[in-house]
Amino acid sequence: MKIAFTGAQSTGKTTLLNEVKYILPDYSFIDEITRSVVSDDIKINEGGTDKTQMLIMKSHFKNSLISNTVMDRCALDGVVYTRYLYNRGQVTEEMMDYAEQVFESIIDTYTHIFYLVPEFDIVDDGVRSIDIDFRNQVVDLFNKYIEECEVPIIRITGNLQERVTQIKEAINE
Repeated sequence: MKIAFTGAQSTGKTTLLNEVKYILPDYSFIDEITRSVVSDDIKINEGGTDKTQMLIMKSHFKNSLISNTVMDRCALDGVVYTRYLYNRGQVTEEMMDYAEQVFESIIDTYTHIFYLVPEFDIVDDGVRSIDIDFRNQVVDLFNKYIEECEVPIIRITGNLQERVTQIKEAINE
């Protein structure tokens, strides 16, 4: 199985990933890749560039080759955030095309994509964007891609334990 948690910032993906480690101990776990690319010359969130998105999409492609894994984010996240940046003229058309090609080529490799809708206030952790308008625009793009590309997601909601229960039920079907 290849499981991914997807959704806008501050929706509980990392918290959920850490909790699922207890129910799937034989799996590999891949932390969010976006934070790993941050440096003085590589910005994320609203400041992303072609370089940022290229590194992120290449990581999504590489991660798609790993079996029995649970990921904090997937190619859907990458293409959504690239689209946000493209719409604002921050990434080129070539980068947008590349992101969509990676997305289209690997989206079907995930056995379960759990989409976490925003149910909580944004928590400032010093890295993620705390701009609610940014998050709302990203959520709109997630909904657009999910609908238009018919991405087979499983929406999960509720508190941490309710979400874990929903995951257990979905992977045991």
